[in-house]
Amino acid sequence: MVGRPKKEVRKARGNAFRIYTLDDNTEWTVESATKAINKRWHVNSTPHMVRARLNKSSDPKVIFAKPVQTKPRTILTTKEEDIARQMMNLALKNI
Repeated sequence: MVGRPKKEVRKARGNAFRIYTLDDNTEWTVESATKAINKRWHVNSTPHMVRARLNKSSDPKVIFAKPVQTKPRTILTTKEEDIARQMMNLALKNI
């Protein structure tokens, strides 16, 4: 199916929950789909990721696929050579 899947909104304890109906006629909320993905793959997926998947597709294979774990960003360390180069550049700018 191309485009956004049909959505239904229900009220529960004052909060609106959006219900997503998938191609296999199962109904999921973001919270329940997040719990199912975390239980199936033993990962810590976020509701943001699951909501994006539910908005993008209605295919259960796409939504419940294994999340891709990205590498954390590393902080670059400054070496003595880098500090010496920065100091030389600073000195050359001030001449």
